[in-house]
Amino acid sequence: MSFADQGTRNDLSMTNKKNIEILKKDINKLSYEESISELEAILINVQDENISLDKIQINYIKGHLLLKHCEELLEFVEQEINEINPEFLK
Repeated sequence: MSFADQGTRNDLSMTNKKNIEILKKDINKLSYEESISELEAILINVQDENISLDKIQINYIKGHLLLKHCEELLEFVEQEINEINPEFLK
């Protein structure tokens, strides 16, 4: 089940700091590909004309955290690439 489809215990409480920290921990376990898949699911979800304002807010928070996670993963890989000594590749 994706984060976008996952029902929360109480959608209104999703924005409280404790729940956001839990969500961050769950997202940090995802690979880059899994994170992109979750972002795609959120995009589909928010395109629903019948989506509630609460769901929009929740999807915004999840999307923001997923995007940040993807950026951090890409930065890490970029650093690793920059640290490769060209001599090792010969």
